Amino acid sequence: MTLRLLRRAASCAVLALPVAALVACASPGSGPDAAADADAFQLVVRDGSLRELGATCSGARPYLGFHKGAELTLTDAAGEVAYSAVLGDGDAVKVDDIDYGNAPRIPTFCRFALDAADLADGTYRVAIDGDGVAEYVVDGDPAMIFVPALASVAPNPEGSG
Repeated sequence: MTLRLLRRAASCAVLALPVAALVACASPGSGPDAAADADAFQLVVRDGSLRELGATCSGARPYLGFHKGAELTLTDAAGEVAYSAVLGDGDAVKVDDIDYGNAPRIPTFCRFALDAADLADGTYRVAIDGDGVAEYVVDGDPAMIFVPALASVAPNPEGSG
């Protein structure tokens, strides 16, 4: 009799865990896409590294300078620092819309959530620990800085300076 109750309790627990996980993933403001909220300001390192989706990440080669603790600065045309932040953990986000099935690692970018930014429209020099890595054009509300950007500033290969 006791064995039957234990089996029933174990079965209920096995069924309850996936339901709880599904609810947690569907909740707004949780999981790897929490940083993708409309009001968030983000730095996205387009390194195309193979990672587990949602895993904590740093920039992969040649963007090793993009890591937790690195300082991001945006400098305006007058040479004044308009924004500064210390990077926290990045999270791996999907590069494309391809279904990779059960692959444990897929091509990802590393996305860093940043504090809100109040930037005037214009072009800014993006630097990590003092090394110029891109140009960022603000036209409206700041949303995402993509590195590498289609700009004339080349990234430092190893992020050292």
